[in-house]
Amino acid sequence: MPHRRRFAVLCVGIWLHAADSLVTATVSPALVDDIGGVAYINWTLLLYEVGAIVAGAAAPMLCQRMGIKRLFGIAALVYGGGCLVAGYAPAMGVLLAGRLAQGIGGGMMLSLCYLAIQAWFAPSWWSRLFGIVSLIWGAGSLLGPLVGGIFAGLHVWRMAFFVYAAQAAALWVLAFLWLPAHAPSPQPAKSWAVLPLLVLSTATLLIAESGVANSITMSVLESVLGAGLLYVAARLDRGESSRLFPVQVLDFRHPVGAGLLMVFALSAATTGFWAYGPLILKILFGTQPLVAGYILAGEAVAWSLATLAVSKAPVSADRCLIRVGATLVALGAGGYAVAVPAGVLAGMVLCGILQGMGFGLCWPSIVHRMARFSDAAERPLAVASPDTMQRIGYAVGAAAVGIAANLSGLAAGISGAAAKSAAFWVFAAFVPVLLLALMCAWTFTARDDLTPRATT
Repeated sequence: MPHRRRFAVLCVGIWLHAADSLVTATVSPALVDDIGGVAYINWTLLLYEVGAIVAGAAAPMLCQRMGIKRLFGIAALVYGGGCLVAGYAPAMGVLLAGRLAQGIGGGMMLSLCYLAIQAWFAPSWWSRLFGIVSLIWGAGSLLGPLVGGIFAGLHVWRMAFFVYAAQAAALWVLAFLWLPAHAPSPQPAKSWAVLPLLVLSTATLLIAESGVANSITMSVLESVLGAGLLYVAARLDRGESSRLFPVQVLDFRHPVGAGLLMVFALSAATTGFWAYGPLILKILFGTQPLVAGYILAGEAVAWSLATLAVSKAPVSADRCLIRVGATLVALGAGGYAVAVPAGVLAGMVLCGILQGMGFGLCWPSIVHRMARFSDAAERPLAVASPDTMQRIGYAVGAAAVGIAANLSGLAAGISGAAAKSAAFWVFAAFVPVLLLALMCAWTFTARDDLTPRATT
């Protein structure tokens, strides 16, 4: 019974993080009508992801210093506090501060879940428990946009945040009652990559800020500087004792480097509908946010079903699965540039399903191939790196998509002409990124006889 209670607490934390990460996707039209700030609507996703990345990377070090129970309780409070700030926000700036706090708390709870399973449960249970966690993550991704769409349709979008705040309070109580109070580790806490994360966050914010710059010159300058800082962050990470990625992260001729760039490009190119789809559809066609929520839910379901379908595929199938999966994601993401301006809901549903199915087909093979071509000492890091790179891709993509939307005229205010232009460019602007992803997919899967390089 104690083990069940512990795992139940962890599952609630996973649910909150997964369900809340996309809740603003469907409440965005309502909150923009209420508090304005349409030029910064993509920042609601961007700051959540940035907070989750930084907090998730810091969790192992903080856990050694404070213990899982204490840190989990703090994460629940930070998350709940962020929900309250967002729920009471009188302006977009305050709401963004709340979203950052939500991301920090949610990212911390996610990382602690994996740490706690390895600390509290026998290794023979890990595979089963991680599978349950994946199902809960899928359910959260499925229901989060629907929850937001329901509250937005009822014209009480703030209640979406208050509901999650109430769940966070209940989680804090359960963590206090049911989690074991083990002492922190007597071993010295391992350092974490502060400088690379700081540079990464700065780069992402610069790219996002370029979307609302007052001049084209400043926008280009900030975009180029942000892209340069992304490269600097990757270079700095290679020199850290506790890294986020394998040493081959910048070697794009190596399968590991090509695979990580593919994950980054695919993730960045698929943020357009999350960030702007519901808002554009409401402006142009009067579509209710709940409809957009169902489209996002369809993507999540397709991802889960496709992953289950290939769960027993042989290792020899990874080349085909990765190439087919990346192609389906590219078709879905690019197809939105046709379906959204035309207002064809069936086409949007198909695009979402293609994206979800593509990720679901290739994701297990990506992880397996990363493990095969990484150094033995770096294998755990290589296996975890696609998830980290995906979150970075989402954050950078959410920042970059604002450039296309705001240059289309949304920064100046909501209008039909601006929404019509944004409906095309929010998706079409990422076609070169999708082509890069496909090139990387073929490089990633080009050889099966490569000898893993020695760690440098």
